[in-house]
Amino acid sequence: MASRLCEACGLVPEQRAEGLALVDEDGELTDVAMPAEGTEAHATLLVAEFLARRGGGADGTASVATHDVVAFLAEAKARYGSCWRKSAREAGAEHELALVALDRLRKLQLVTSTPDQVRPLPALARFALGEADIRPPSSSTQTSLFEHE
Repeated sequence: MASRLCEACGLVPEQRAEGLALVDEDGELTDVAMPAEGTEAHATLLVAEFLARRGGGADGTASVATHDVVAFLAEAKARYGSCWRKSAREAGAEHELALVALDRLRKLQLVTSTPDQVRPLPALARFALGEADIRPPSSSTQTSLFEHE
């Protein structure tokens, strides 16, 4: 059945920890893009990563207080605000950004929420970032890069 759906709708099957997902790589089947461009989209990605780290693992059972999301965006504003639109850098703008970000994540079925709590769902785990492992290039890599000049 999955192969027929993929063929009929132009979807790509993707095996995930929570099961099989049929992925719309072209983004034609949704009105909410993730990732996307703009201040709200950037804030949504930041909140997704924050919730993925704080949400208690792949089972999505731990909730995060909504005010913690607002506080996180206030801190993020100090770091990323120079890239955001002017109104998003104003005092208190993190409250609206949090509402928009959480609404986008709800529409994408990545979280459930009440006015006071947000519960990450298992699919949100794909937005958890690990620590970067930056290694200097090996001498063999450097040599091979220049051999074809």
